Amino acid sequence: MANEERIDEAIDRLERVILLLGERQDGLDRRIAALSTFALFDLFIVVLSISLLVVILSAHAPQLSAAVSNTNQYLRTMSDDMFNIQRSITRMREDVASLPEMVAQVDAIQGHVGAMGEHIGTMTGRVSAMNAHITGMSRQVNDLSLSFQVMDETIVRINQDVHHLSKPMRFFNQMNPFR
Repeated sequence: MANEERIDEAIDRLERVILLLGERQDGLDRRIAALSTFALFDLFIVVLSISLLVVILSAHAPQLSAAVSNTNQYLRTMSDDMFNIQRSITRMREDVASLPEMVAQVDAIQGHVGAMGEHIGTMTGRVSAMNAHITGMSRQVNDLSLSFQVMDETIVRINQDVHHLSKPMRFFNQMNPFR
C-alpha cells in the first residue's frame, strides 16, 4: 500500500505541475498576443508616418528641386568668377615681375652716370634719391607680389571649397525624380 500512496502522491504532484505549466503557458500566450497587437499597432503607426512623409515630400518636391537648381546655378557662377579672379591675379603677378628688372636697369644707369664726372654730379644726387625711392618701390612691389601670391592661394582654396561644397547639390540633381 505504501507504493500505491507514493504513486498517488506522485500523480497528484504531476497533475499540479501540469496545471502550473498550463497556467504559465496561458500567461505566456496572453503576453505574446499583447506584444503582437502592440507590434502591429506600432507597424501601422510607422507605415502611416512614412506615408504622410511621402505625401509631404511630394508636395514640396517642385520647390525643393527649384531651390537646388538655383543653388547650383549660384555656385557655378561663383566658381566662374573665382576662375576669372585667379586669371587676373596671375596676369598682375606677371606684370609686377618685370619691375625688379627695371630697378636693376636703373641701378646700372646710376653707375654709368657716376662715371660722367662733376658736370652731372647734381644729377647723381637726384638719381640716388630716385634709386632710394625705386628701392622702396621694389620692396613694396615685392610685398605686393607676395600679397598676390597669398591671395592666389586663398582663391585656389576657396575655389576648391566651392567645388567641394557643391558636390552634395550635384548629387541631389542626379537623384531628382522630377526632371
